[in-house]
Amino acid sequence: MTDNFQSLLYALSGILITNEEREAVAVRGYNEQLKLIEDIRALAAQDGNAELLQFLEVLEAATKEKISDELNHGESLYREYVELTGIQPATD
Repeated sequence: MTDNFQSLLYALSGILITNEEREAVAVRGYNEQLKLIEDIRALAAQDGNAELLQFLEVLEAATKEKISDELNHGESLYREYVELTGIQPATD
C-alpha cells in the first residue's frame, strides 16, 4: 500500500468519525428541543390551548423520529469506521 493510499484511508476514517460526532451533536440538539416541547406543553395545558397541545404532540413524535434516524446514522458510521480501519473496540 502506498503512502498516498494510506493517507487517503486515514482521511476517510477521520471523516467517518467526524460525521458520527455530528450525528451525536444533532441528537443533543433534539434532546434540547424535546425539553422545550415539554416545557411549552405544560404552559399550554395550563392555558387550555388544545390546538397547541395537538401540534406539540406531532412535533414531539417527529423529533423522536429524527433522533432515531440520527442514532441509526451514527451507528452506521461507527461500523463503517471499524470495517475500514480494522480496529475493533476493546472487549474488556
